[in-house]
Amino acid sequence: MTTPPFFHGIFTIRRSWAAPPARVFKAWSDPELKSQWFTGPADRWTLKRRTMDFRAGGIEVLEGRFNQSGLETLFEARFHLIEPNCRLVYAYDLYHSGSFHSVTLSSLILEPEASGTALSYTEQIVFLDGKDGTESRRHGTALQFDMIENTLQLNGVSQ
Repeated sequence: MTTPPFFHGIFTIRRSWAAPPARVFKAWSDPELKSQWFTGPADRWTLKRRTMDFRAGGIEVLEGRFNQSGLETLFEARFHLIEPNCRLVYAYDLYHSGSFHSVTLSSLILEPEASGTALSYTEQIVFLDGKDGTESRRHGTALQFDMIENTLQLNGVSQ
């Protein structure tokens, strides 16, 4: 049996949102707000478990199942650095149906700007199956960021 090589990927997403940094940061730190954007597709994915202990050293878990394929996803994160309204660093493991898929280091930087907040988010990923999943991960994360913007608007957070 041949051991697959690691594949290393990295991407950065930048956005500007018409909300102050404190309100944007709340989308990551408030479990109720985060559950509105950090989830699987509502029509295709069923939530099994969600927990969030938002503090340095705290753990976040999101587990669910894709209805049609049966693929189960498990996200387990540990928060390493929390600087409210400014910076966040966390690492997460991702499992697909029990198989260890990837390890990711994520960093979020929020900076005030005239119109609200400039956001920079970077992921450094090790894919354990040797396949390049960077573009797929970047695409999925960009879709989540669209959902964050909608969540901020729907909850009056961007005003």
